[in-house]
Amino acid sequence: MKAAVIRKFGTPDVFEIDDIETPTPKNNQVLVRVYASGINPIDWKQRKGNHRFILGSPFPIILGYDVCAEVVQTGSNASKFKPGDIVFGVLDNKYGGALAEYAVGTEKCFALAPRNIRFEHAAAFPMVSLTVLQALRDKAKLKPGQTILINGASGGVGHIAIQIAKLFEAKVIAVASNRNQSFVESFEPVRFIDYTKTDLLKIKEKVDVFFDIAGNYSFLKCKHLLKNGGIYINTLPRPKILFHKLLQIFTKGKKVKTLLMKHNNNDLEQISMWIAQGKLKVEIDEIFNLSNISAAHDYAQTGHNKGKNVVVIN
Repeated sequence: MKAAVIRKFGTPDVFEIDDIETPTPKNNQVLVRVYASGINPIDWKQRKGNHRFILGSPFPIILGYDVCAEVVQTGSNASKFKPGDIVFGVLDNKYGGALAEYAVGTEKCFALAPRNIRFEHAAAFPMVSLTVLQALRDKAKLKPGQTILINGASGGVGHIAIQIAKLFEAKVIAVASNRNQSFVESFEPVRFIDYTKTDLLKIKEKVDVFFDIAGNYSFLKCKHLLKNGGIYINTLPRPKILFHKLLQIFTKGKKVKTLLMKHNNNDLEQISMWIAQGKLKVEIDEIFNLSNISAAHDYAQTGHNKGKNVVVIN
């Protein structure tokens, strides 16, 4: 099969398009023919080698987690899907493996893809949607009428976060730059803040949840923006999170939460239902072919994309 592989960590030009052996599904796995794969920040961070001390360096490595794909073969203990099913989801292998014509993942990685959108759009949803749903439902326990501030509202996670927060009937304050204002406001937050013109730390509103997707405001800096009992969510490195959690003692019940997306096909089914009902949509910024994967990573890691970037494979 054709795949984009890396044989060393580094810049986007480390990718090579190569012919390698098609994987064989284990008992609890599903083999899929990949139609498209969404690009997430974790992908280019892993290409740079950020996770090599955790995941090792099992070269050649195939990156990528998000897929929309067709089921080709199932393992002997995998019964949820059958060949021909169109699924979407997040692969659960080391480094993923989505940037190839075929990939494998356990059944919990997938759900049937919504039928009312194109494959490349379906491939853009899984990781960002699972991250947001689990953050707002499980970590923030977001309730109707509460106010959530979303810092980094124009990116892949951010624009999905606005929509899911509104599905939870929360009031959304969306923060992004003025270049993306019209895009963010199309999702109808109650307020848009242009961080290039307004000092976010000096706004008067108090919020129930501060969702720092951009990751440039620490709990220490913005805890005064939280109501008593408010929650700050970020993906800080664990040592920093542990330090900040110690500070919760002195903040009138304010809490620090970190999140790590969990594979859950029940959650994917919920997301698929929202998509089918027209309640959740994804914005595609750029679409690349597998042969242009270096350009795709180069563009994605600039951090200025509007929505998601996708690589079409089959």
